[in-house]
Amino acid sequence: MSQDLAQPIHWQGRQWAVTAYGIEALDGMYHVPFSEIPQADDGPAPWLEALRRRYGTDRDDLDAALKVARAVLTDATPAPMGN
Repeated sequence: MSQDLAQPIHWQGRQWAVTAYGIEALDGMYHVPFSEIPQADDGPAPWLEALRRRYGTDRDDLDAALKVARAVLTDATPAPMGN
């Protein structure tokens, strides 16, 4: 079931993975780049709601992937420079 995922893989769940690209479905059907992953306070993204409604989507696994992706983004964001 697993397709080739972008390396490195930061986290892999049952149906979703967080990779160097962003969030990827293990079956290779869906890929969401980091540039389209909203911060928690930005509200839900349209693609997120669409994926949650799709038949067969493991919502808990997708939510976990989103949480990990946000943490990866936060860790990759440089801290503001002070004076």
